[in-house]
Amino acid sequence: MRTYLLFFFYFFQSAGITAQTAEKYLPTAKSESRGFSSISLNSIGKEASEKIPSLGSFVIWRHDALIYEKYFHGQSRDSLFYVQSVTKSFISAIAGAAWMKGLLPNLDTPVLDLLPEYERKTPVPGFWNTEDWNDVDTLMHQLTLRHLITMQTGFNYHEFGGMCNAFVFSSDPVRYALDLGFSEDPGEKFNYCSPGSHVFAVVLARLIKTDLFAFADSTIFKPAGITLKKWPVDPQGRYIGFSDLQFTSQDMVRFGVLYLKKGKLNGKQILSEEWVKESTDRHAVLNHWDVLPGANGYGYFWWRRKSNGHQVYVASGYGGQLICVIPDLDMVIVATCTFGDNNRGRSEIRRLHLLIDKVIKAAKSPFK
Repeated sequence: MRTYLLFFFYFFQSAGITAQTAEKYLPTAKSESRGFSSISLNSIGKEASEKIPSLGSFVIWRHDALIYEKYFHGQSRDSLFYVQSVTKSFISAIAGAAWMKGLLPNLDTPVLDLLPEYERKTPVPGFWNTEDWNDVDTLMHQLTLRHLITMQTGFNYHEFGGMCNAFVFSSDPVRYALDLGFSEDPGEKFNYCSPGSHVFAVVLARLIKTDLFAFADSTIFKPAGITLKKWPVDPQGRYIGFSDLQFTSQDMVRFGVLYLKKGKLNGKQILSEEWVKESTDRHAVLNHWDVLPGANGYGYFWWRRKSNGHQVYVASGYGGQLICVIPDLDMVIVATCTFGDNNRGRSEIRRLHLLIDKVIKAAKSPFK
């Protein structure tokens, strides 16, 4: 996985933090006016900084204002954070914008119907015998957009190891993904798979028939007040659909608030309420995940967990990048980490969730 990170740092120049000039900062309010004790939040923030030496930011939004916003280890509200797989949840939102415009077909549409040039007419040389190939070919024709967006591809793939490096370094990541073969039938079980999310993004770009960056900027980012300066591409020139976007913490909050408000911001329905609900519903069974305490399913590139009896929707990225939406508390929590020797990888995610549990427990509900 370290090789995976270094690849992006050096080839896509996404490492570290650079400055971004925000046109407008989010409103702030005293935590006491939003059902919190400032003492408790400061205590949790101090604990976060001590337990997570790579921590870059910890931000809490409740009842239409920021009530806690702290930056650590030289970071600031203008710092750009490399959000890793939080990118996938942004892809989900862009798909929702395409759906609103009638550009996204039924999610049960087979992938090869939309990427016909990737259909294999003959077996991959030296990889399968004829009998195996016939089975694989049958399953490939069953693979749908729904399987991709819910991480139920059935691909014979393991995210955290050499296969991920091979995918990232491949000359055609889509071809790599579609040649993986299957360990189970599509739709049978959850298996976290970045290649599948990249295939989905490539299909999405084809469906909208325009530049994916420009489409996302006009339908999601600008209406929500979010700034995206660049979006790296794969070796085939297609926008990366599984990682590598960069945002400020406040822009991550804005994205969380878009889902908190059921797709409506600044008086405009940016995403349909139906899409927000559907994309955060449980579409894949996920009752355990090592870095996600209280896991209770997976949606359309959104994680789900329970915390202190509250349903939480999570956009999550490697190394401790999180957007947590807690609808019944009217709250969004964002955390980011920087990369370096003091970042402990995926385990930072679990540490942050345990601290977020403390924030949720401290929230007074219902707010009056």
